[in-house]
Amino acid sequence: MKKEKGRKGTFFVSAMVILTLVTVLFTFTSGGRQEKSSTAFLRVGWGVETDSLSPFISYTQAGAEVFNLLYDPLVAFDENLEPKPHLAESWDLSDDQLTWTFKLREGVTWHDGEELTSEDVKYTYELMMESELGLYADFLRGISDIQCPNPLTVVINTERPKANMLMNTAPILPKHIWETVAFEELETWENSSPVGTGPFTFAERKEGEFLRLTANPDYFLGKPAIDELVFVLYANNDTMVQALKTGELQGAINFNVNQLRALSSESNISAISAAANGFTEISINSMEDEASLGNPLLLDTALRRAMEYAIDKQKIIDVAYAGQGIAGTTIVPPDDFWHYAPKGAELRAYNPTKAAQELEKAGYTDRDGDGIREDADGNKLSFNFMLRSDNTDEVKAGQMVSAMLKDVGIEIDIETVDDGVLIDRIYAYDFDMFIWGWGTDVDPTTILRVMSTDQIDNLSDCNYSNPEYDRLLEEQATLMDKAERQKMVWEMQKILYRDAPYIILSYDNSIQAVRTDQWTGWKQIPEDGPYFFNLTTYNYLNVRPADR
Repeated sequence: MKKEKGRKGTFFVSAMVILTLVTVLFTFTSGGRQEKSSTAFLRVGWGVETDSLSPFISYTQAGAEVFNLLYDPLVAFDENLEPKPHLAESWDLSDDQLTWTFKLREGVTWHDGEELTSEDVKYTYELMMESELGLYADFLRGISDIQCPNPLTVVINTERPKANMLMNTAPILPKHIWETVAFEELETWENSSPVGTGPFTFAERKEGEFLRLTANPDYFLGKPAIDELVFVLYANNDTMVQALKTGELQGAINFNVNQLRALSSESNISAISAAANGFTEISINSMEDEASLGNPLLLDTALRRAMEYAIDKQKIIDVAYAGQGIAGTTIVPPDDFWHYAPKGAELRAYNPTKAAQELEKAGYTDRDGDGIREDADGNKLSFNFMLRSDNTDEVKAGQMVSAMLKDVGIEIDIETVDDGVLIDRIYAYDFDMFIWGWGTDVDPTTILRVMSTDQIDNLSDCNYSNPEYDRLLEEQATLMDKAERQKMVWEMQKILYRDAPYIILSYDNSIQAVRTDQWTGWKQIPEDGPYFFNLTTYNYLNVRPADR
């Protein structure tokens, strides 16, 4: 799987297998008769499962959700997405802002009964920093030294002030287990029976079918009311929604908008379309290197900007995504303190006339009258556009983009591929354009770093490089004054918007539903946000069976 934070993927499994699985898992038979179990099950349907149970291998939102349940960070997010004490009950920052001292909770134990100590924190952070693998390594940049003066104290020294220290949600891992794994095996060791300190313990996983967790009776915040939490994989959204209606599921994640409308009339179901932490983009190969197999015409930022003028993002959202989402501009989603919103002449709103004018100004004209523009050397504006074959919404969006660009003299050759082929082509620099998306974090550094030079061959999927952007990326991470840091993060977004290595089509919505008659206490996080995939464990720890 591509190294990424929250990429959107799709996996398939027989709907009949899922229906059988649900029946077998959650009922038992006595004398040929089904009996209701006294166990409090919470069953959640999803269309994308976690790619791995190892924090060094997983790069998806589903993986991050599971890690939040099995493990704990030093500092977590509350329901307002503000940092709060977690494994660390308190912390202090030195006057020079270079030394953080975290005091750990006393009496926290791993699922196997061993005690958590400061050495586990030190081991986890140092292993993630050394390996540079997984979703969390980037949060640890800038740490120079970690000390453990006693079992409940962690002292972290940084090279420069570290603005995102309290936004670091890296799961703390048990040293006594992970130190038995050879360093060179980190990229392949699956962690098939994970042991954490989290609110749930691992029970069972069948790849392509389900993941089952059980409540941790010794959890330091108290045993969850959910006795067994099961994530069930569905290939068919209709089947998933039907299971929610019949009560076989108590939650469902990311089904179709038409099903959202149908569920909205159900009195015992809360169905929502909430702004998600992420976006869908057109990625354009911006690699200025002879290793690139992309069309070199796309290195012209004037061409990339003109293409954005030609694309009616709102129409694409309305038609391809059934109105779920809002038109995108910059790389940090809106309703976020760090989001920069282009305005006035800077904003490239839909304007095909402007697109044609900009193409003419840049020297792209239709010299032979075939409807396709050429540059001064006769090279046609004709580009390959990869779309993921298993995502019908993206295919529709891509078809619409193709038609819109054709209207201004740009030819698009659509190629539908599976995720594996797309990833292989990205790493081989063998693409012109494609559609995909990213999930984002509370801290802006994660998504901003995707566009840095040092992420080419790793997280970067458009191979963009800009020395000034790279300098600002490192500098903003050291600014402890939030307003000052915001200005620099805005400047970075201006640079990206000017250079247009991405055309951000939409800021996404997550369509979710929960059974309110079976479980109570559900909360959208933050206000009007999603129930699941919201960077917290709030609902998993606070919902209660309605009949108890």
